[in-house]
Amino acid sequence: MRILVTGSTGLLGKSLCPMLDKEGFQYWACNSKIFDVTNTKMVNEIMNKISLDFIIHLAGYTNIDQAEDNPELAFSVNQTGTRNIAHIAKKHNVPILYVSTDNVFDGKSDKPYKTTDATNPINVYGKSKLAGEKEIIKATKKYYILRTSWLYGAGGYVDAMLTFSNFKKEISVVDDQIGCPTWADDVSKKIIEIIKENKPYGIYHISSSGSASWSDFTKKIFELKKRNVEVTAIDKSDFPRPAMRPKYCVLDSENILPDWKNSLEQYLLSKN
Repeated sequence: MRILVTGSTGLLGKSLCPMLDKEGFQYWACNSKIFDVTNTKMVNEIMNKISLDFIIHLAGYTNIDQAEDNPELAFSVNQTGTRNIAHIAKKHNVPILYVSTDNVFDGKSDKPYKTTDATNPINVYGKSKLAGEKEIIKATKKYYILRTSWLYGAGGYVDAMLTFSNFKKEISVVDDQIGCPTWADDVSKKIIEIIKENKPYGIYHISSSGSASWSDFTKKIFELKKRNVEVTAIDKSDFPRPAMRPKYCVLDSENILPDWKNSLEQYLLSKN
């Protein structure tokens, strides 16, 4: 199977590509330096020269706060870039898998979001990712849209907190945002499963089971690594940031991934 992977040097791409290798897939891993998804002419010229069986579209503008100051750039990457890749999928008549976000919801629910729940993003990032979803749905019927939540992996939030613990012994972390900390390896395994098993097309919620606040998550990191760091829980109003965040953004993924605490423990063990 010949697979195009955009955004291969991102957090999820770094996890997924070694798994594609292990499975023996033939794939072309690319990033923005060699494959600018927003450049329609370049995308079409390159895609006319190769044949594909599947597209995994990971490329995206993911800095939530900077997106508020750079909405045109966020929409250029997350909407226009996704439209370009979706049209290639349609032209080659191949499935496309697009990784989206829990930020397509407003966080006003009091129960986990189902794939059928109404979307209503409250920040530019969420709006641009939802626009990308719509471009895919408009372009082709052969799509997988995977919404995930609070993704961590090599170089992500967990690693940043462990580095922080080497220098300081106390940290303040917001406690009034609830989500699903999700290991990139768990999501990557599900992507492989979707490809190998020809799962039904549609929208999927792929996140860890259970839920946590950012302070719960951070405390667990230090607890598992036996780091003596005091975590002070604060309200997000005490830590203002440019972009609004959904207050409650737990995805109903029907327990297809392990509990977040178990996956976090496995991730930390893998780093030893």
